[in-house]
Amino acid sequence: MAQAARRVSKSAVDWTAFAQKVPSREQEVYRALKNRSDYFVNKVHSNPESLSKINFDHYKSALPGLKMVGEFEAAYSKVEVPYPVDSEKVADQIKADRAKAMSESDKLVKQLEHEKSLSALYLRKLDELPPLDKFTMEMEYDYFSWLNRTTHPQLYPADYAPAQPENLEYNDSKGLNWLLSKFKINVKV
Repeated sequence: MAQAARRVSKSAVDWTAFAQKVPSREQEVYRALKNRSDYFVNKVHSNPESLSKINFDHYKSALPGLKMVGEFEAAYSKVEVPYPVDSEKVADQIKADRAKAMSESDKLVKQLEHEKSLSALYLRKLDELPPLDKFTMEMEYDYFSWLNRTTHPQLYPADYAPAQPENLEYNDSKGLNWLLSKFKINVKV
C-alpha cells in the first residue's frame, strides 16, 4: 500500500496550474478530462506494483510427492517481464520537440507582450485626444498628418470635412446615415 501511495503522490500533470490556464468556457471539458485521468490513474494503482509472490511451500506441503510443484516453482522464478525499452528513442525526440516548442512559445509570448504594451500605449494616446466635436482642421492635420491635403495631394479630391446640417448628431441613425452618404458608403443604419 505504501508503494502505491508513493506512485500516486507524484503526478506528471500539475492540475492546479492547468486549471488556472483553462478558459471559463472550457471548464466542463477540463473537469471531464481530469475525471477520466483520475479514473485511469486509480485503475492502474489498484493493481500491485509488482507481481505477487506465490507461496510454493504451501503447495509442496498440501501436495506432497508431486514433482509438478517444483517444476512450476522453477518455471515461475525464471519468468521476468521486461520493462519496455524505447528502441527508437521516441522519448528523446519528444523531449527535444517539447524543448523546441517551449522556446518558440516563449518567443511568441514575448512578442505578444510587446504588442500588448504597444496597444496599451496606443490606447492611452487615443484617450489623450480631445473629443471629436472639439477637433479643428489644424488639430486633425497635427494628429493625423497623413490626412493633410497639402502634404498628400492624392487625398485632395476626397471630401473629408463635409458640411454637417444643423442639429444632426453622429450617434443617431439619421446623422450616421448622412455621414456615410457623404463618404459614398451605401450602408443604412
